[in-house]
Amino acid sequence: MANLRFNEDYQNYFDPKIYLGHLYENLRGDENDYPSTVLVIKAYHEFWSTFKAPKGTDVRYLEFGGGPCIANLVFACPKVDHIVFAEYVEANRQAVKSWIAGDPDAFDWMPLIEIAVLELEQGRGIAESPAVPRTDKEKLDCVNRASELKGKIKSVVPCDVFKAPIVQLDSDDVAKPFDVVSSIFCLSACVSSEVHYRKTVAELCKLLKPNGYLFTLGFIGQTFYCVGEEKFSTFPLTEKMVKEAMNEAGMQILKFVSTPVLYSTEYFDGKAIYCTHCRKSGARE
Repeated sequence: MANLRFNEDYQNYFDPKIYLGHLYENLRGDENDYPSTVLVIKAYHEFWSTFKAPKGTDVRYLEFGGGPCIANLVFACPKVDHIVFAEYVEANRQAVKSWIAGDPDAFDWMPLIEIAVLELEQGRGIAESPAVPRTDKEKLDCVNRASELKGKIKSVVPCDVFKAPIVQLDSDDVAKPFDVVSSIFCLSACVSSEVHYRKTVAELCKLLKPNGYLFTLGFIGQTFYCVGEEKFSTFPLTEKMVKEAMNEAGMQILKFVSTPVLYSTEYFDGKAIYCTHCRKSGARE
């Protein structure tokens, strides 16, 4: 295993192909088995299925620190009109751009899209395996979801929690707040301290409209995780830190769930997965 890597090492040592191949290889496995993403996929579906989009306006959504992953966006697609994808690592941004461009070497998100469109959004659970082959109409529905999502991702931009502003928005997006900001498995990987974490949450909340939603998901107590042979340091969040940061930023916590990690592995040391749905006070700007 290589030496422990830190924030400044991501550009040179984070491999999006290894990350995606590892994390999204087990879409239908037991959610308690490593590296199953079933629990995470269900969390995406739950948030977006309960999200009530404001009427009469384009719904704007920012994914902050999305890595090379568009999984959350797949579920957001029916509810939003304008997506900004922000990510620190250039190779990760390129991975998303390659998928949007239809590059044959881009990661294949169709298995996840099938789960979203044909199973979870139809009120079914995630099947261990599809019972019957997909019909032509079902295949077309999934192709259409991919095409719709590509059209709604308006920009892929850099972000950096050590800079101000933390997101380098395109000129068309500057000073236009968002209805939803989400950050998945990102904040503990990029902040350096509890003070820095609280400041970053506050900066994300400033990007929201009054009554806008912040959706975050990550690990409690995690100090490292691995991508292939590379080991990356993370700041160990606690449930208390997460809740206090949300409250200090003027957010009402609508839901907080912490699910213990039941497996052990040399590849990461998170103690639990947390998920929060928060709403910004309408009285605060």
